[in-house]
Amino acid sequence: MSNHFFHLLSRWLPLKEQANWVLGAVIQTRGSVYRKTGALMLLSDAGHQFGLLSGGCIESDLLLQARKVIALGKSRRVIYDASDEDNIAWRLGIGCGGAAEILLHPCNTQNNYLLLAEIFSCLQQHQACEYSVQLDFSTASFTACMRDFTLRRAGYLQSGVHQQLTTTINPLPHLLVLGNGVDMIPLCQLALALGWRVSLADQRLTPQKRENFPENISALTQSVENISAEYLQQVDAIVIAHHNINLDAAAIANLQTRDLQNPYIGLLGPAHRKAEVLALAGLVDAQLRYPIAGPMGLALGGDLPESIALSVLAECHARLFGSSALPLGVFAAPDQALPLPSLVNN
Repeated sequence: MSNHFFHLLSRWLPLKEQANWVLGAVIQTRGSVYRKTGALMLLSDAGHQFGLLSGGCIESDLLLQARKVIALGKSRRVIYDASDEDNIAWRLGIGCGGAAEILLHPCNTQNNYLLLAEIFSCLQQHQACEYSVQLDFSTASFTACMRDFTLRRAGYLQSGVHQQLTTTINPLPHLLVLGNGVDMIPLCQLALALGWRVSLADQRLTPQKRENFPENISALTQSVENISAEYLQQVDAIVIAHHNINLDAAAIANLQTRDLQNPYIGLLGPAHRKAEVLALAGLVDAQLRYPIAGPMGLALGGDLPESIALSVLAECHARLFGSSALPLGVFAAPDQALPLPSLVNN
């Protein structure tokens, strides 16, 4: 199960009245930490832990803290500082060396479960939202916004009469695969493992071919020309892999005329095939409204369908999330030393 907040909420909703719940949120950090400001998770007095606020190092202690919040009916802030020998993080043996302050709010009928059901409904419509949680009171609000997967810092603190944490919650990235070849099966499986929403569309799709693909994807027995504008507006990445040059050309020609949300578009096959497909579609690279990655994927090595799936989704992921796809040692910026003025356990 993915740790995306959409999936956490989908697990939480059927259980929300079967236990007492706490919403955990990272509100500020210093140095190297696994999760950044704005990360969220849900914990209960029945032992549920939906999500992560670290690499798994502090979650057992967070569960104890959450039970105190439930028992006292009162919010709590906890500091985990791996550089402080007197802090619980040091005793837990956390090796990252950073610090994080975490807010724990009761999440119950009295505060309308901090609007989490409404957030889930928003995400179901493939709509992002700006979610704000008051630090001094267990209340929350949200506004719908445009989805943007490129945000490097999803959450931030806002000062005012009452301080609040605001974080952007994006819906699941939506991958549309055009084509039903067996080489697309591991691509769909891997995208689902990432927690993405996956759709498959091909006018040649038969019930027998559909059985080869994972159950929890959407399957459309139609060409892209017949997919509605509203549906395509919810697509963030498209892989064109009909194994048929005419169908690929028709798909690319149609997509270039549609109103899309600047998706990643990848075309299966070598560079010379891309040139042939574009020529058949009456298009040239320089005039494309939406660029086509072809050959799609990163040079990872390997020629099995599973390796190709990893290569394609790695490039797609980098494109959606605004990353260079360089090794982290090359790309990573120095840690920001953020002051934590409230580094005291309450």
